[in-house]
Amino acid sequence: MKWEKGLCTALMAYLCPPETAAWKADLRTCDELTNRRWILRVGKMLYPTVDPDTVKRKLRFDYLKAKNDPASRPLDGFTTLLQHFLKPHLVIHDLAQESATYIQKQFRLRWTLIGFRCSDGMYRYDVMSGMRDEAWVRHKSKTWTRADFMPTSERYDYGDISKLSRVYLEEQNPLLKEDEQAVNRPALLRSKRDSDETCLEADFIDTLILGSKDEMLGWIEYSGTIAGEFPDPWTVRNIEVISAVIGAAIASRNQG
Repeated sequence: MKWEKGLCTALMAYLCPPETAAWKADLRTCDELTNRRWILRVGKMLYPTVDPDTVKRKLRFDYLKAKNDPASRPLDGFTTLLQHFLKPHLVIHDLAQESATYIQKQFRLRWTLIGFRCSDGMYRYDVMSGMRDEAWVRHKSKTWTRADFMPTSERYDYGDISKLSRVYLEEQNPLLKEDEQAVNRPALLRSKRDSDETCLEADFIDTLILGSKDEMLGWIEYSGTIAGEFPDPWTVRNIEVISAVIGAAIASRNQG
């Protein structure tokens, strides 16, 4: 076809300048463009090939770039926590302590606590990270019932963030005088909230640790950030994943 001959001639002229002998020789007839040599030359121009080493180098470079991206760092933390499942004896206390430390440091929170349902059915704190010693001693002595975490609780007022997470605000949960020393920084109590992003000293978020039947096995409790703001949604989502890991660990231990 005429258009095919024209295209082949144009491509040939691009690949070989008109003054070369090759171009003049190949113009004798357009049928010669079907020659394998020309097909290969045109194909390489239109569809360049990449050698395997280049592909491997690119994949390695892209991986290192993603691994060093701050957004991927939580994955390293999850990997470390999951390694507890590989140990001969899964110790929930050790997993909880590592989880609390990781959450508090990774997401730059002032403090993090984790508690569990005990054999008597009561809920108590087990581990902490970032809280001053005197405040932690007071927290360790506290106990709660399952009803204290329910929407109908008469002790606390909270707002749902998700199925697992809820926020407790200082204004709606005034502390008794004897409980003020259980706060990490009592001197900052009763500060004014000047923004909907401001996290007051007695504000905190609970993320529940649930079992296979949605029974409450424990909870992760955490403050605002060191900048005085509430944790962002991605932080809450990450902590919910960690609560699922801890819940799976408890289920695994109970089945073992």
